[in-house]
Amino acid sequence: MFRREIICAAASAALLLSTGFAHAAGSAENSNYDPKYPFPVPGKVTVVDFGATWCASCPEMEELMKQMQKEYGDRAAFVTIDIDKWRGIEDVFLIDQMPAQIFYDAKGEPIWKHTGSVDADTMRERVNILIEGSKS
Repeated sequence: MFRREIICAAASAALLLSTGFAHAAGSAENSNYDPKYPFPVPGKVTVVDFGATWCASCPEMEELMKQMQKEYGDRAAFVTIDIDKWRGIEDVFLIDQMPAQIFYDAKGEPIWKHTGSVDADTMRERVNILIEGSKS
């Protein structure tokens, strides 16, 4: 990973923690997973994609999420959330544009938040980093 990406990831994590985002998302270690949300998946690296049917690029991201789930199988979880079906969820998870993705490590901690579409290579790179990190 490039130095700039590490700095951005660290800054994002600090921002998420300072806004109380990590508490809202929960943690496997302190059993704060919120059962009303289907993510993060306990014990798995989880990618959550927030979108809506009226969002122009969201169907493309939904297809990528399905493709990634097939590719990774049980090694990671890929969850698509339609914000119109989960009223208010965008406020809880600080989603202001769509599509948006949140990448969780296997402990349920949010590591990266991204706004916009993500290409398959970037998705694989980030998921692989999180999977490798969960092995140590």
